[in-house]
Amino acid sequence: MSNELEVLTNEPSDYDLSAIGDALSTFIEQGTDTILSVFNSEEFSVVFESITEISADLIKASKVLKVIQKAASIPDKIFMNKMEQYCRGLISIPEAKRQDYISKIGKEKLNKDSVFILGLLNKIEELSKIDILLALFEAKMDEVIEDDTYRRLSLMVDRTLFADLIYMQSNITDEYIVIDNDHEQGLLANGWLYYVGMSWGTATEDSHQLYKYANFAKKFCDIINQ
Repeated sequence: MSNELEVLTNEPSDYDLSAIGDALSTFIEQGTDTILSVFNSEEFSVVFESITEISADLIKASKVLKVIQKAASIPDKIFMNKMEQYCRGLISIPEAKRQDYISKIGKEKLNKDSVFILGLLNKIEELSKIDILLALFEAKMDEVIEDDTYRRLSLMVDRTLFADLIYMQSNITDEYIVIDNDHEQGLLANGWLYYVGMSWGTATEDSHQLYKYANFAKKFCDIINQ
């Protein structure tokens, strides 16, 4: 393993989105709690020397992430913090499940998954959403949702205020609703609710606009509430 433990000399500018995507793909497939200590170690060669069995691909992925982390600008450091949190969540998914998923979809589709995930991590501003993104990814692994639904829900999570998502999680219903608070206004604006018509007015009560939660909103809450 001596060649694999040589000091990395590449500058962070030498690593592009493709390299980080490849690193994330490797973590999805092979990541463990032990290897994630690379994020907190000043001398990552010490981390690798303490591990008796580790693939060359995983060593390369860890070095890429560590070099970028150590020399990154403030915006990049924020991104790497999100990346670290996502990777830590990934390893809570059983390795056997991750490998079974990869054997079904192949490396090419896995790399597309990784690029999509990196785009989400780059955009989201609320770290609390990362656990939601992980839950959606695991639901896709389990074939609870299809890839298109996974991507649609993930993009909607990105643009919806976290507080609104939590409100929906606690208040999802099959009934008609009348929008009467900011959370529901936000959910409507981001596509979780849709207009169905007007209620009948009476002599003492005005008619109201009625809305319902979309079917994919119910599916989303089923996943998050598990």
